Amino acid sequence: MYFRLLAFFFLVSGSCFCQRESFRRVNEHYLKGGTRVIGNTILSEHPTKLYVHPKGLNDRTDMVYVDIDADSDTFSSSTASLDIPVDAKIKYAGLYWAATYPGAKGKQKTRGNRIVYDIKKKRNRPFDLVKLQFPGSNGYTQVQGEVIYDGMRDAVIELKNTAPYVCYSDITDLLVSKNATSGAYTLANVTALEGYMYGGSSAGWMLYLIYEDEAEPLQYFTGYHGFSFIKPDNIQELDFKNFRAVESGAVKTSVTLAALEGDLILSGDGVSVFKEDTEEYIPLKSSVRYANNFFNSSITINDKKYINRVPANLNTLGFDLAKVQIPNKNNEVISNDAKQVKLQFKTESDRLFVFFSAFQTEISTDYYQRVVVEGKPDTIVKAAQEKIAEEIRHKKLTPQEDVQLYGKDGERLKEKAVISKSGDRILKDSRSQDLKDMLSASSIQVPDMNSGYYVLNHVFSKRSYALKWKEKMQLKGLSPVRFVNPVNNYHYIYLDYGENPDALYERLLEYRKLDDLEEAWILKVNLD
Repeated sequence: MYFRLLAFFFLVSGSCFCQRESFRRVNEHYLKGGTRVIGNTILSEHPTKLYVHPKGLNDRTDMVYVDIDADSDTFSSSTASLDIPVDAKIKYAGLYWAATYPGAKGKQKTRGNRIVYDIKKKRNRPFDLVKLQFPGSNGYTQVQGEVIYDGMRDAVIELKNTAPYVCYSDITDLLVSKNATSGAYTLANVTALEGYMYGGSSAGWMLYLIYEDEAEPLQYFTGYHGFSFIKPDNIQELDFKNFRAVESGAVKTSVTLAALEGDLILSGDGVSVFKEDTEEYIPLKSSVRYANNFFNSSITINDKKYINRVPANLNTLGFDLAKVQIPNKNNEVISNDAKQVKLQFKTESDRLFVFFSAFQTEISTDYYQRVVVEGKPDTIVKAAQEKIAEEIRHKKLTPQEDVQLYGKDGERLKEKAVISKSGDRILKDSRSQDLKDMLSASSIQVPDMNSGYYVLNHVFSKRSYALKWKEKMQLKGLSPVRFVNPVNNYHYIYLDYGENPDALYERLLEYRKLDDLEEAWILKVNLD
């Protein structure tokens, strides 16, 4: 299939796609709990039988509605089973359904040596109204959806011809009122094109849950939806923010993706995670999701095919649903105290229709208490400060040696206090004047940083140079922290922080005894 409806877990905080319908956040939670996602396809080559062609082509399949409920009041239906902890409390439930729907029926025929497609019947049913059946119930509950996007109204010919749509309903209150639990959920009357169309028709639904459970770790959850038309020459990047990862131990992060995708045998699409220290994207993959064919017409949870549904087609003919853990051995991709995760989505041959994203990660309890509960700016300074102070007390001093400093155009930047006119180490009896000189400089203003005094040892105009210097300091056993001055976009590296400049100055003198730190200085931040 040459057109894809892709749904994935982006936090689009401050970032969005080249889109026809802007993405917006629909949920954000900080709590002890987890997520569940279920769903199924709604089109196949038979209403009830399994589709058994693992390499079948979408546009060569005569699509018909899946309809497994033996109910004459429904024209399409499929089932998926949900499993949630017994004591879990549902905090959010989002129901999505999406399909290609340029008309009710499509035909294909051969003209000479080529195949042509024709829409024989126009749209004949509303697509924003579905029916949901709960576990143990014999009847359906009607659900009215919000139309997130309708390609029939788009001016772009490719979108108008394929006419994808996306519908959404927040059914949290409905599930809570029904005391919804584990079991089989059936969604009926999802509308799509039957028969043939160029690229193949595709349709499916998903139910995404966030639940609270005191037995599980503290996590950050968020989800966004919208619509974006992504072409092969238009790579997209998404940033996830509003969190801070755990201070120590393994950083566990996952994304949930749902999509109407292309044929299983067509490759060239992928999702990657940005690795900050090497400034490269690492392909996201698993044993059932491939780096060069991530969206492969399947429904998967972590590293397994999800088959607890009816029908349990392994080839879902374009519908993709995936919950994937981001591989992070030894925290090589996402580090402790990380405050941002960036994903990249691309395709080499197909086009993508993006409409949903979701993200979750275990977070720092300090961040939760300080930022979420108390509403204060985030800081990781205190822990870094204590670690550095301890390391300095045990640091073996070595002779001074020359080092290569990277800065603007490869030269060292001069944006720091002068230690002395001769460049020699500061004498003990000149400390007071040295400190006065540094404190007389103007304070810089940096959002979300604590006001106070910072021990800096370098400033760079290029991010890549700053990361190299940060790594150099880490190899020395220090804990450098990088921030950006919004006035000049320079990258600053600091090693220590304090609210008492005299006490901090004493530590500064100890830093200056170390190699590469002879010219460290104190900078005021957010004090004027």
